[in-house]
This record gives sequence, C-alpha cells and structure tokens, in this order.
Amino acid sequence: MDLLDFYRLVVRNFLLILLTTILGAGGAYLITERQTPMYTATVQLFISTPATDGDLGALIQGSGFSAQRVKSYAQIINGPQTLNPVIEQLGLTLNYSELATRVKASAPLDTVLLNVSVMYENPSQAAAVANAIGRQFSLTANELEVENASAIETIKVTMVKTASIPTTPSSPRTLINILLGILIGLGLGLAIGLMRQVFDSTIKNEDDLNETPLLAAIGFDKSASKFPLVTQISRYAPRTEAFRHLRTNIQYSQDEKAPRVIAITSAIPNEGKTSTSVNLAISLANAGLKTCFVEADLRRPKASKYLGMDSDRDGLADYLKISQSGNRPILSKFLYSWGEQGLQVMPSGRSPENPSELLEGSALTNLIESLRDTFDFVIFDTPPALPVADAAIIASRTDGVIVVVKAGETKKNQFQGVCDSIQSVGSRVFGAVINMIPASRSNDNYGYRYGYGYSGSYKYSRKYRPYETVYGDVTSSDTKSI
Repeated sequence: MDLLDFYRLVVRNFLLILLTTILGAGGAYLITERQTPMYTATVQLFISTPATDGDLGALIQGSGFSAQRVKSYAQIINGPQTLNPVIEQLGLTLNYSELATRVKASAPLDTVLLNVSVMYENPSQAAAVANAIGRQFSLTANELEVENASAIETIKVTMVKTASIPTTPSSPRTLINILLGILIGLGLGLAIGLMRQVFDSTIKNEDDLNETPLLAAIGFDKSASKFPLVTQISRYAPRTEAFRHLRTNIQYSQDEKAPRVIAITSAIPNEGKTSTSVNLAISLANAGLKTCFVEADLRRPKASKYLGMDSDRDGLADYLKISQSGNRPILSKFLYSWGEQGLQVMPSGRSPENPSELLEGSALTNLIESLRDTFDFVIFDTPPALPVADAAIIASRTDGVIVVVKAGETKKNQFQGVCDSIQSVGSRVFGAVINMIPASRSNDNYGYRYGYGYSGSYKYSRKYRPYETVYGDVTSSDTKSI
C-alpha cells in the first residue's frame, strides 16, 4: 500500500475512524474518571560501609561492596522483614502482600543510592509509609548482613532524602490515558477500514472488471429517481456527459465486430440497467442515428413508465405471439415515435405468462433481423441475467451485451456470473458500465478513469428547469440535442 492508497483508505473510512477515535478517547476518559486517585511519595537511601579513618583501601573495598549490595536491596526492600514492622507501627489496614504491590524500588546506575516509592490513596499516608520504610530498612539491612557471615562490615543505610507529602496524584494520568485511547481508537478504525477493503468483493473501478472494457462511469444523481432521463436534466449535467461517453465509445468502437444490436443487462435488479438502456437509446437518436429501443424486460418493465408511455400498448410480447401463431405482424404497428429526433420505441406489451418460452422461438430472431435492416442501432433492455434466463436468450441473437453494475454494490462474482452466462450462449460482453458512482471525496477511487468527471458539483451546469413537451400521447421533457 503506497501513500496514495493509505490516503484513500483514511478518507474513505473517515467517519468510521472518527467514530472509533472518539469512542477510544471517551472510553479512556470514563475509565480514568472511575479510577481512585493514587499519590506517590519517594524516599532516597544512601548505602555505605563504614571504614577505618585513613584506610584508603578499605574505603574503596567498602564502596564496591555497597554498590553490589544496593542492587540486591532494590529487590528485597518490599519484603516482609521490612513491611510487617511498618504495618504494625502505622496501624495500616493492608496486609504484607497488598502493601508490597505499592512499594517500588530502583537503583540508579553506578551509584549507591536507592529510591523507594510508595503509592497510596491518601497523600499523607503515602509520605508516612515511605519514611517508615526508609527508617525500617536500615535495621533490616543490618540484620541481614549480620546473619551473613561473608559481610565485611555492617552496612549503613542513611535516609538522605525524606518523603514529602505529594500535592498531585501520580495516577491515573488523565491526559496520557486519553491520548492512549485516541491512538487505540485510531488504530482500531484503520484496522477495520483495512479489513473492509481486503474483504470487499464489490466492483468499484476498471480494475475489478476482469479486463472487460469500461465503456462509461455514471455518477450517482439523487434526482435520477424523479428525473430518470437525460432529456429531463441539464445538457451540461455530469450524468448527461456520462451518456455522451457511452454513446461515443459504442459509435466509434475500433472493434472489427462493433455491435449495432445491443442487449443491456445487469446481474441483479436495481442496478440501473433500464435507465442506462433508455438514456443510451436517446443519446444515439439525438446524435442523428436511426435508433430503436426495445423494452425486452417482459417481467417487470419500467422503460415505458420512464418514457411516459401507456403500459397497455401493443409491444414486443404481442408481436412475438402473433408471429408464433403463424401470422406475419406489421412491424411499424408496434413501433412508436418518441422525442424530436424520432427515437422508435417498442414497448414490452402485455405481460405474457411464459416470457422465456416466448423469447426462445424464431420470431425474436426474425424481429432482430428486421430491426437491423431498418435502424443504425437497436437497444434491448433485458431483465437481470442471474435471476432469469431471458437476458441470455436475447443475448444469443444480438451482436453483444453491455453489463451495468452498481458501484460498491455489485459483487465481482456476480459480474463474472453474468459474463459466463452470456458467453455460454455464444454471445460476448462488449463492455461494462459502472453506475451510481458516489459523488463524495470519500469514494474517489470509484469509476477510475471516468470517475473524476462525476464526483464534482454541477459547476458548469446552467440553471435548468425541465418543461413538458407532448408528442402525441407520449409525454417527455426537453429533448434538445445532447
């Protein structure tokens, strides 16, 4: 992970990291507030061995002996021989083992000094216990050395610094605890964010498409549910520009088998494949290309609603039924003109009981050939490919398929499942469209090379208010060229 990846990780999970950091700081503060304040008093002892006046050798020998002894004293000063008499003298309620945990001793390097610290809830008691230990240990050390036959001279323990009553508690250290809580919360947030990234199997950009070409990346537009068509929003809006990209990539494809009859599908519902299909057809028609849009989703058709068309019109299902009965329907009776540029629309018609069986017949093949001879581009809006087989059936008769995926929602295995389904019927995936890319900076890795165009505000969009234009009984909004 480089610096840019780390930055994206932080920005993408900013709210999570902020929450865990606040929780860490708050938790540390609450724990600190519940702790009993403890005061620490320190006494300093000087360890020496008396030597004969003027005997330099004895003095040196005694100093070396004291330096060796002071390290051992630091380990045993909180032993029962010292603490039990102190408990008895001061009338403490603590037993030996409890008091021992509150007594710490340290010996500074290359000195004969011994620092003894005592921690207690009461500052006066802390000083009293520390001073009592200092006085008592002088007796304890002499008793130990007398019992030790190897002692050269009796050890002398002098209290060179008495313990004063502390004025501020030594623990808990509120500021340090809060800082530690902040660090723990920050680390936890980063760890959770990293885990989310590692285990996130959703599609966000071109790298997640398994070498399938990315034809366009369409930003999330909160007004899309109210105004789904590009003719209902500003011609300078990012969503409008996204469909220009999609149209251009299809129109000027360098592929030798550039598709003219295109099926558009998705892995699962609610990924925006119908709005993508409709807007692509509108964009092609507004570019002066003879375009036909076929609402081939015979299960849950939505395109007619987007286009403002009556749902009870004769359409694809009716055409196929007539063809299968042996009659030859007149194609023009099932096509309806929409918009100023003459987009031809074949609605889904009356919902059949057996959509898959209706699509499998030769009638669909004949229809596609007729449309191919008449139009420059034919766009089929199909059902999602994973739940039902309709999309694969239609794809087998078209030139190629465009798969629409929802950014951060569609999983990689779902996308791969769609591609495998399409390829298994002898068709091909011409490309993919990443839809509903989040617009916030926290998702700046979405869409990759296209995403930058849709993450900003409508800075260059003129103020726009859609107005209604009626074409026969079909209602649309502004259909000026996009």
